[in-house]
Amino acid sequence: MSVLGNKLPFKAFFVLFILICFTLIIEGSFFSFIFARSMVPDLLLIIVVCLAFLWGEKKGIVLGLICGFLQDLFYGPAIGFFSLAKMISAYFSGLSSREIYKDQIFGPMLTVFLATFVHEFIVYFLVELFWGNKFSFFFALDQIFIPRALYHLFLTLMIYPLLYRAEQKSYFYPLSGK
Repeated sequence: MSVLGNKLPFKAFFVLFILICFTLIIEGSFFSFIFARSMVPDLLLIIVVCLAFLWGEKKGIVLGLICGFLQDLFYGPAIGFFSLAKMISAYFSGLSSREIYKDQIFGPMLTVFLATFVHEFIVYFLVELFWGNKFSFFFALDQIFIPRALYHLFLTLMIYPLLYRAEQKSYFYPLSGK
């Protein structure tokens, strides 16, 4: 039976759509009450990086662009900031997955940790370029980048195994290409 002849493509898009929407809702509502404004973890970044790690750089770029665009629409300072940052972070995460075992947790954790710095630097640079920042780069590194990267490191411990298991059970097929 061909991929178009059954309901698998719809199921994969539906699962991914629900995951992205749920993540955006949690970030914008629940997390904004728990965390300080600059310390809200970016769950969408973790999901994009983890899925790019599982799927590779080409699919990661598309996923990063779409998720970043949705985040730009809801929470971004301008259209394109989060899109570009998530797209580039996903690309490097997909590249790193060529050399790291996907079934081990340490590789994705390190990838998310480093991708957080890439993402935050890109957003910081774009805000600086277009509007100017209120604080220095070293202040942002110390007060925003490092704490957020540590949050993401620990959140990856919970999120990546779930995404890996979903990938193994083909919940994302044919998006994942398994």
